[in-house]
Amino acid sequence: MLEPSNKCRLGDSLQGEFPKNMSSLCKLQVVRLSSNYFNGKISVISNGPHGCVWSKWKIFDVSGNNFSGDLPNQFGDFKELEFLDLSLNSISGSIPTNSGELSSLRELHLHNNKLSGTIPESIGQLSNLKELRVQHNFLYGVVSDHHFENLKSLTGLDISSNELTLNVSSTWVPPFQVHEIDLSHCKVGPEFPKWLQTQRNITSLTMSNASISYDIPDWLYDISANITHLDISSNVLTGQVSQDIGDKMPRLTVLRLWGNNLTGGISSSLCKLDELDEINLSKNQLSGRLPRCWRASQKLKAFVFENNKLNGNIPKSLCHLQQLQVLSLHRNGFSGVIPNCLSNLQQMVFFDLSNNGLTSRLPPFGKHFQSLAMINLEKNHFVGGIPPQFCQLRYLRFLSLAQNNISGPIPNCIDGFLSMVDSTLYYEDWPYEDGLNVMVNTKGTSQMYGDVISYFFSIDLSANMLDGQIPEEFTRLVELQNMNLSQNNLSGHIPTNIGDLQNLESLDLSRNKLSGTIPSGISNMDFLSHLNLSFNKLSGPIPSGNHLRTVDDESVYRGNDGLCGAPLSKICPGDEPPGRDGRKSDNSNGERPSEGNLDIHNWFYAGLGPGFTVGFLGFCSILHFKRSWRISYFRAMDRAFEEFSMTMTITMLWLKRKIQQRE
Repeated sequence: MLEPSNKCRLGDSLQGEFPKNMSSLCKLQVVRLSSNYFNGKISVISNGPHGCVWSKWKIFDVSGNNFSGDLPNQFGDFKELEFLDLSLNSISGSIPTNSGELSSLRELHLHNNKLSGTIPESIGQLSNLKELRVQHNFLYGVVSDHHFENLKSLTGLDISSNELTLNVSSTWVPPFQVHEIDLSHCKVGPEFPKWLQTQRNITSLTMSNASISYDIPDWLYDISANITHLDISSNVLTGQVSQDIGDKMPRLTVLRLWGNNLTGGISSSLCKLDELDEINLSKNQLSGRLPRCWRASQKLKAFVFENNKLNGNIPKSLCHLQQLQVLSLHRNGFSGVIPNCLSNLQQMVFFDLSNNGLTSRLPPFGKHFQSLAMINLEKNHFVGGIPPQFCQLRYLRFLSLAQNNISGPIPNCIDGFLSMVDSTLYYEDWPYEDGLNVMVNTKGTSQMYGDVISYFFSIDLSANMLDGQIPEEFTRLVELQNMNLSQNNLSGHIPTNIGDLQNLESLDLSRNKLSGTIPSGISNMDFLSHLNLSFNKLSGPIPSGNHLRTVDDESVYRGNDGLCGAPLSKICPGDEPPGRDGRKSDNSNGERPSEGNLDIHNWFYAGLGPGFTVGFLGFCSILHFKRSWRISYFRAMDRAFEEFSMTMTITMLWLKRKIQQRE
């Protein structure tokens, strides 16, 4: 039994339904049951027999549980409530229209539920409300200035990730001064909302994917000198980034302008942002060179300019960014060499310089790059061999060096990629993934991977000049999902234990000089959906097995004259069908038996069709001309159908009775 008190705070890992005996605690004011495993209907909070409980509550927090059902109709009766947090549950239904009667409410958190319907205009009457957060629900409809009519205390607003449309007057002046606002994934555009000019205290502005398609207005950069977070990504914004952005927004920690149509160069004033943690201007039309003045950005963790039209060399000043975890410059026009000093960035996790014009040898990553999990250097002009230092990258789970001029053997120490050996060994502090995309050559095509790239294990060394054998150590990388070594000069046998790669989904060894037989274990790879061994020097029978039936296209084995067996037309020696005398035909060349040995079979099958046709037509003719036979036949068919229907009815009734008896 709970002791009478004005507070109730229970421990973690509690479960079951909401404690019903709380209904007798009429003096209860504070209830904190967050981050537990409570379940049941959320409406139980208003079921107190005396009606005294919820009339006195001031703080009610059940966030992070498993409550479901609709919000109670008595929602507006919580007159004394100041803080309400029902977030991170499975609450459904609509927000009650009497929400505007919660006159004492200061914070309302309903985010991350399954709420639907519209936001009631009555919320606009909550004059004491400071925080309104309803993001990540299924709300829809129009949000107008009436929804904010009397919210003069509002400092935090988040209605993102719903199906809402913001429709306010162009001359509307809000009664509030917000600090944080998030309208992402709402329809705000096509113009920038002019009422934002009135918000002089804003520190965080997020309007990603908000259907805005005009130029960035000049006044946005003057909105507040205290702004730390600016995210207007994934719109259709045009124009140029202000050359004074670093001077006008000196406290920026996050700058996200990716996924727009911005043009022009990159201002060196960005280098003045010494508090900057993340900068992402990818997927635009930016041109020119990167500034060379990044020494001051010591807190920078993510530097993302991929998919632009940038050129020139990679600036050496990036080597001073000791906290850098993400460097993505792929799909630009960078040339020259990778600065060797970049290998000193010990916090690096995501390194993507693919699709550029970089030259020279591969950097000796390894000793200092202990956190590196993803390297993508494909589609450049690198030469020389794969440095053995790569084998020291214990957390590496994605490596692509495809379409370069890399030569020499694959290092035997490749099993040093310990994350590919044991998936429990991984870099826990994986950096942000917002806006990052990686093109992966897998399953015979190029596929774009977004956020899931951090869970994808892949090695792609295709389209180079690698030689020597495929190291047996490859077969220890049991977490691999994609392995592409095609279009090289690899020789020798396919590793005998290739079947140990049970997680492999795509294996491409085509266009090499591999010889010997195909290991039988390849037929036991449960997840293998794409296989290409074409244009090698393989010989012997193709392994058979249930799992290879999904890759039974002849093109998989094309260009290997020594292979035989299904799905190829060439039969292996010893598998020929018996001849007329019961002995196997002499077919040492592996071709299918001649037509002469199959005369009997051919005549037998040739006679089946005409025989069936003549018999069927004769039967139909008798029924047509012989009335008595026709009547007897159809009566017999009707009788058989009636007996079948009766039997089925009796059986169903018997089964139904048995089920009812058991219940």
